[in-house]
Amino acid sequence: MVHVRRAEETDRNNVALCIAEGFEKDFSMLCKDSPKVANAIAAGLNIEKFYIADISGDIAGTMAISDCNGRAARVDKISLKKHLGFLKGFIGALVLKEEFEGKLDYPATTGYIEFVAVRKTYRKQGVATAMLRESMLLTDYQDFVLDVTDVNNNAIQCYTNIGFEEFKRVPEKNGKQKGFNERIYMQYRRDSSRLFVKAKD
Repeated sequence: MVHVRRAEETDRNNVALCIAEGFEKDFSMLCKDSPKVANAIAAGLNIEKFYIADISGDIAGTMAISDCNGRAARVDKISLKKHLGFLKGFIGALVLKEEFEGKLDYPATTGYIEFVAVRKTYRKQGVATAMLRESMLLTDYQDFVLDVTDVNNNAIQCYTNIGFEEFKRVPEKNGKQKGFNERIYMQYRRDSSRLFVKAKD
């Protein structure tokens, strides 16, 4: 059974490892070693914005909900250089800055969902669905927004089943090199009864 809770400081390293594994392809241009990536990004996580999916004491997944007042992660240049080396750490800081720290142009009543990641051994078990539903219920936001790449069909299906609806698509710069063409932006308007509709991910 999946238990969803707010992340604590003691979860920092496990949260970072979930993110490193969940976005393994995205980080691969910097480093293919997920534990090393996790060590590099851990210091920059604003852990109070994260939620945990716990299965029998094991952290199966994580996600964050941020807003216009602050994002869930920042670039820690010192940590990136320490764990990835000077050159890759420097490049990583440049590449990740917009992704991690870009300003959100949404009202304060909108929660921005990011870093949705499930550990490899727990995928295809409904962890992401449970984590999203329960995390949203733990907040007071009126609606939620997220973005997903156009090639991530499993995630799109998961979000759609929960009740997220697409509202715009934005072509990705250098998409060919990144492996996708567009970012799909989806919105969920709060209606607590819909969060309990059974969905598969």
